[in-house]
Amino acid sequence: MSFSAAQKHLFYTEIAKLLEAGFGIRDAGRVMLDHRLPSRQAALLKEMEQELDAGKSIAEAFSHDASVISGMERSIIGAGERGGRMAPAFQHLADYYGMLAEARRDALTAMVYPVVMLHLGIFTPFLVKYFGSGQTAAELFTSFGLTMLVVYACCFGIWLGIKALLAAATTNPAVDSLLQRIPMIGSARKAMMMARFTKVYHTALLAGLSMRETVETAAEASRSACIKQAAAAMANSLLKDGGALGPIFMASGAFPSTFARSYATAEEAGSLDKDLARWARVFQEDAARGSKMLANALPKIAYFLVLLYVAWTIVSFYGQAYSGVLDME
Repeated sequence: MSFSAAQKHLFYTEIAKLLEAGFGIRDAGRVMLDHRLPSRQAALLKEMEQELDAGKSIAEAFSHDASVISGMERSIIGAGERGGRMAPAFQHLADYYGMLAEARRDALTAMVYPVVMLHLGIFTPFLVKYFGSGQTAAELFTSFGLTMLVVYACCFGIWLGIKALLAAATTNPAVDSLLQRIPMIGSARKAMMMARFTKVYHTALLAGLSMRETVETAAEASRSACIKQAAAAMANSLLKDGGALGPIFMASGAFPSTFARSYATAEEAGSLDKDLARWARVFQEDAARGSKMLANALPKIAYFLVLLYVAWTIVSFYGQAYSGVLDME
């Protein structure tokens, strides 16, 4: 059982709305169940009710199925529960998944035309060969089908490779740093990491968690090995002398310099809650803009490559045909 980003956006928005209106989490769940939720969401709320009856916390009840609720979600829900600020916590999640859903929707919409062109581009040489060599239609479509199977297998392999890289970036600082250097992709990914980090950090801060737990929880939610490495240094500093974290933020290199400086001054001024709320919005907006840029750029690149392939196919065919004519003379 899993949720799409769009489903999570609507799910968390409804919970936040009901909690803001004064409903308890159990009552909010019952109200939502009365309004014909999709089966997967209804099942999650029923499991939550059972886990709460068993004496579990709200965060534990929601995280009963780890394949549905991510570590970031558990962190934000747990921090909101401990600080008595459940509505803002769920609203943070609703905003984040709303941004993610919009980015994915834009990317999928933008990729439709290049994907169609890719199929047409691959089909072109088979069609040329069909008219030039006297192939049957069955042979034409059999060859094309086998070629597309190879293409799909390659795409699937690339997708698995990307997933493996992203997974490695959560534990390996070298891989994480490498991905952040990729033009456009790196900046969008870093904005997404910082959006997760600042949202969880802000929620945990308002919940009154210790600074060490706040840092560790936010770093884990970021899914960035570089940020986790910096958080370990912060945790050690807090254990030793409980000093300010601003200098470590600035010296680590894991955070944008403007954010690190802003954190340091906000720490001195005692306004971290307001500053982190502002940065959470900034990074979410940056992540949304970066995702839109990728959604616009990648299809254009794909379309350009397909056109190059089609042009190369046509030129190659006529080149071979012309060469054949010369050989006959």
